[in-house]
Amino acid sequence: MRRPVVVIGGGTSGCTVAALLAATTTREIVLIESGNVSTHDDEPRFMDVISEENAPPFAMVSLVEGGIAVPYAQANVLGGGSAINGMILSGEPPASVEGLTRLANADEMGSVSRALLAAGGAPSRLWWNGGRWNPGRAVHHLVEEGRISLVKQDAVLLTGDSDAVHEVHTEDSVIEADHVVMCAGAIATPMLLLSSGMGVVNPQIGVGLQDHPTIAFTMARLDSDRGVFDASVHLKGVTNSGGRFIVLAYERVSREVSSDALITVSLMSPTSRGTISMLDGEVSVSMNMLSTQADIDGMRESVRELVRICNSPSVQRTTRSISVDDRGAHLQDLEGLGDLELDQWIRSHLSFVSHASSSCSSAIDADGGLRGFANVTIADASGLPTVPSETPAASVTIEATRIGRSLGGKLA
Repeated sequence: MRRPVVVIGGGTSGCTVAALLAATTTREIVLIESGNVSTHDDEPRFMDVISEENAPPFAMVSLVEGGIAVPYAQANVLGGGSAINGMILSGEPPASVEGLTRLANADEMGSVSRALLAAGGAPSRLWWNGGRWNPGRAVHHLVEEGRISLVKQDAVLLTGDSDAVHEVHTEDSVIEADHVVMCAGAIATPMLLLSSGMGVVNPQIGVGLQDHPTIAFTMARLDSDRGVFDASVHLKGVTNSGGRFIVLAYERVSREVSSDALITVSLMSPTSRGTISMLDGEVSVSMNMLSTQADIDGMRESVRELVRICNSPSVQRTTRSISVDDRGAHLQDLEGLGDLELDQWIRSHLSFVSHASSSCSSAIDADGGLRGFANVTIADASGLPTVPSETPAASVTIEATRIGRSLGGKLA
């Protein structure tokens, strides 16, 4: 009797892979995902969906060399980030979700989104067409039908021999596995592999980590017109140094704080690389953001562009004041800074957008197979060669679909 195919992680990639395997093979499929089924697919305001329960901080991450480690949050729900994220698709949708996305229209936008639109932005394509696109829904139906077995726990250890994994351990069970598909995310996947001692066989596990470095300003809004969606407009640009950036406007700071809005800029083409490694028996995560001169220059120009946008007439008419940090500094405090001073300010105020990727990109072959192990495949964002220059859900879906189909043909 053949052992099951075990998919670890029921996020965007895990649900995509599990559903494809269910459709293309007769194999028993076990999906390990501790998160619950989302009940918010009909809620257009994503900030009403996010909570500590379904997006908990799960790792401490250093963003810059020598920086203080900060908690890194990741979706913990069936469907992953696609079940709770901002629904913004800044690139083209994958063919597999044709008809499930659409452009926001002006009548649905709040005043802050319309202000960014007037400053040169464009309507965002949203993972929304009468409801949220959530790959967890299809998997939930397959679980109810008995085609996929769902284990609502976290995987904590992989065991086997020197070139294959035979068992997946959860908090209180051991699951035999014929093949393991890693879909836990670009931080959790290498953390589990390294904690299981697999870095000895493949030292490239955890190498190449990237995310989109981000700076956020808080806007004290003048009205309560927040539209239908929390975010529906983006502005893309290219710096003189060749860096690609994106500006996003959010109608609220959070579910609880609706009197203020946010406007952010993210460098979408970073070249800096970080690592996830074992240090004294503990996993250490270092993003190593802004470690290349190209990223320093690109982020500086992006922030100056954000300041220019915030000083535009349409944005100024919408806000009472704009704070650039939690101490109440304002735009003019940044405008007088020289390059080196601004670089230092950015470094100390940097944040992330939970778009971690590429941490196992050099550890796998073209079909996602983990080198050194005959029966382990990586199909999540950790296998992407670089962090996508668009919001990553589409890239993750496309790659998970490609790997899932290839694996299904081999396992059939």
